[in-house]
Amino acid sequence: MIGLSLGALLACVLIVFLGAATQASLGIGLGMMSSAVLAIVDPDFIPVAIVIAVIPLSGSVAWDDRSHLDRRGLGWSLAGRVPGVVVGALVAASLSDRVLALLVAGSVLLSVLASITTSRFEPRDSALLAAGLSSGFMGTTTGVGGPPIALVYQHTDPATMRSTISAFFAIGAVMSAVALAIAGEVGRRELELTALLIPSVVVGVLTARRFRDRLRAAVIRPAVLVLCTASAVALLVETLA
Repeated sequence: MIGLSLGALLACVLIVFLGAATQASLGIGLGMMSSAVLAIVDPDFIPVAIVIAVIPLSGSVAWDDRSHLDRRGLGWSLAGRVPGVVVGALVAASLSDRVLALLVAGSVLLSVLASITTSRFEPRDSALLAAGLSSGFMGTTTGVGGPPIALVYQHTDPATMRSTISAFFAIGAVMSAVALAIAGEVGRRELELTALLIPSVVVGVLTARRFRDRLRAAVIRPAVLVLCTASAVALLVETLA
């Protein structure tokens, strides 16, 4: 079956729970926080398991905050995501596990740098198209597709950011999953590994619903960035050793 040790299983369950709870609270977090750790445990987690796990996570958050949805912005970003998904699926199907691990680690580190940038972006149509394109490519190849679209919305109302990004991820992840299936990247093992993550996603969403109003982004964000950096560096060291 899955063939992972108890310690590895617990690490996967914990990191996905933390990532899901963070994303359900802030709108982003699962891919950044968990992709490097999952790639260390088993490269078969990437990208299919994260892509599929995002669907119920983001779908539930988008539904909860649907009254704050930026529909125009969602449309433009999804239009940009389509070509990114197509190219990403073709690239993912051609990569070796080693190259994919390096790409995951690099994507996480770039995401951390993007998250601490002081540049100010506005959700204009052109910016949303570009963000959707890059997010579609990154999300389909590595499972880390949040930062481009988050950068565009980071200075908007938190509820609008969370609901719009979540709707983008939910619909976009369906696109990515279909494209990966067509490219032959979705097999029995990938689905088994995905099933392993879903309970952690559900518990993470329920936890976030209960404690979201008490969480302070100013405290959570630095901790998330430190964890992402550490896991990405660990993946680089293991891959290059």
